[in-house]
Amino acid sequence: MTIRDVPIEVIQHAKLLLLDTFGVAMACQKMDHANAIKKAVVDMGSSEQCTLWGTDKKVQLADAILYNACLIHGDDYDDTHVASIVHPSASVVSTAMAVGEYVGATGQEILEAIIMGWEVIIRLGLAAKGRFHDAGYHATGIVSPFACVCVASKLMGYSKSVVVNALGICGSQSAAIQEFLNDGTGTKKMHPGWGGHSAIYAIAMAKAGFTGPKEVFEGRYGMWQTHFGVRDGFKEALDDFGKVYHTKDITFKMYPVCHMTHSFIDCIIKLKKENYLIESEVKEIECRIEPRCFHIVCEPQEAKKRPVSEYMMKFSLPYVAAIAFIKERVSPWEIDEKLAASNEVTGMIDRVVCHSDETKSNPGYFPGYVKITTYAGKVYEKTQLTELGTKENPIEFEQVVKKFEDNLSVFYGDDQIKELTNAIRNIDNSKNNSEIISLLKPEWK
Repeated sequence: MTIRDVPIEVIQHAKLLLLDTFGVAMACQKMDHANAIKKAVVDMGSSEQCTLWGTDKKVQLADAILYNACLIHGDDYDDTHVASIVHPSASVVSTAMAVGEYVGATGQEILEAIIMGWEVIIRLGLAAKGRFHDAGYHATGIVSPFACVCVASKLMGYSKSVVVNALGICGSQSAAIQEFLNDGTGTKKMHPGWGGHSAIYAIAMAKAGFTGPKEVFEGRYGMWQTHFGVRDGFKEALDDFGKVYHTKDITFKMYPVCHMTHSFIDCIIKLKKENYLIESEVKEIECRIEPRCFHIVCEPQEAKKRPVSEYMMKFSLPYVAAIAFIKERVSPWEIDEKLAASNEVTGMIDRVVCHSDETKSNPGYFPGYVKITTYAGKVYEKTQLTELGTKENPIEFEQVVKKFEDNLSVFYGDDQIKELTNAIRNIDNSKNNSEIISLLKPEWK
């Protein structure tokens, strides 16, 4: 795949996705999880090969991917391909940028590798048909090593034999359990980065002659059979590779919480504003959600009703619904433990009732259904079939740019933000990615 093969509208969307990706990444640079992973990789004392974004520090290639991806995915504010239920950019962009820095690739070569990586990770997610999540896995963490092998190998120029063996090796490295949904711990933040980290080691082993199974996906004991008990759908998902571009269907997240809750946020805010509702008159907020999503954002009920950690709040439909009504927004500032424990919020959460409802699904999307009942007996209902950011419910270009600028405003001045914007938009005309990497370091550092 070369840039000449890619439709112009896909390239334009890709650049906007990159803008969003660097914005959400650098907003996380002072968060606890970022500091922890940075300390871990720096303390390893590895070769100084690739930059930890936002710093002057360099570590070995795989560790740089791990850290930079944890920035992208750290606030759960990064893009999503909803039909495949994966976050494409966290692993793919971090891998392409780090490998690109390592080998001195041009901006065009890096962009080509990113688009190819997006297409691979999306197709693997589509082939799984949501069954990774059903079995308790985080799909992004499961499929990202394979996409990252393709990205890194394209930029490094490795042979088909190396790639095939590296993909086979990744079958024994991809892992991402969703137990964090039960206790709110932060392991999900590292899943995309660990996928890229695993890919680099898989490639290194394959290059040295280590072998991996050729039917790593569809084999008798391959990923599909071992993870959800069937071997169908894999090959079909790759048939139109290079002909159909799913990149254009990657959506931006306008709320830093689980994408499955976004349509509910929109419905609640609209109902409140359209009907001039106030907290004291609301008796119940009923949310109906398809079973696959219900298990993720509504269970276990006690934990979701009284979230005590950042990640439990992000994956709690009751909390998100309550905050949407009270604040009429869900931003990073509403993911706050003190706010979650306040009487106002807990009182509203207790009025949120969630139901698992098979009739409320819309395959390939995350719909929302909300019914608000007042103490006076009035009922207000709203359904949103597609989340914000889809072709049916599009986001304006200016909204993405504003999100980017808002994310960076804490750490960067207007001039630096403008320079970074221009560098990202012109990545395909650059000799390398050094300008973008240098601009990720705040001027005051």
